[in-house]
Amino acid sequence: MKTASFRLEEEQDREIEEYAKKMKIDKSAAARKIIDIGIKEYKKQEALNNIREKRWTIWKAASYCNESYRSFLSLLRSENIPFPLSVEELQREFNDHRSE
Repeated sequence: MKTASFRLEEEQDREIEEYAKKMKIDKSAAARKIIDIGIKEYKKQEALNNIREKRWTIWKAASYCNESYRSFLSLLRSENIPFPLSVEELQREFNDHRSE
């Protein structure tokens, strides 16, 4: 494990302390958990944007987020993102997935 040093706003520090108390873990573990949640959310938003802009396939986005294809389809539905594929794109999705 690496050590990182960075500055926090006072409110951020308070939030981490409250989370640590609530979860009954130390402050470092709480900060790591919150960072993990933030990274996962960031990656999800990045993947959704790439799908919206048709730069990524659903398979690629799901893989990037360590999600299953089906769970990512559910995410698209919950975010009101229409299934972004034509027949040709669907074939590309299939071929991309088979090559992995």
